[in-house]
Amino acid sequence: MAHAELDNQLDPLEGDTEDPRGGPTWVICIASSILVFVTCVAVAGLYYGAERIEADSKFISVTSQASETRRLAEKDRLMLEAHWETYTDAGGDLVIDRKLKLPIDEAMQIIVDRNAQQGAAAKK
Repeated sequence: MAHAELDNQLDPLEGDTEDPRGGPTWVICIASSILVFVTCVAVAGLYYGAERIEADSKFISVTSQASETRRLAEKDRLMLEAHWETYTDAGGDLVIDRKLKLPIDEAMQIIVDRNAQQGAAAKK
């Protein structure tokens, strides 16, 4: 039988090798490695670029309890009735003799009344 010779798998066939053409295998391997590297670098660049843009665009507001307390005290002080204040320096010397403090609503009304009077006087 002629087929009996070909049934022997122990003897390799002539020209039968595991990788007969090494060139295309190396090209595909190198191209794939470069593609993976470029993809990783591009993804890292996109991530860190987006992180930098987000960090630059964030508005960080640091409010402390002391600043909030001060703001409320100033608001309360503006809502007080009109009163006179005197100011002294650290040594106890008088800096400003007397200063009138008005609530903001009264101060705005005084300005409106004054402008209305000047407008009426200008029309006469």
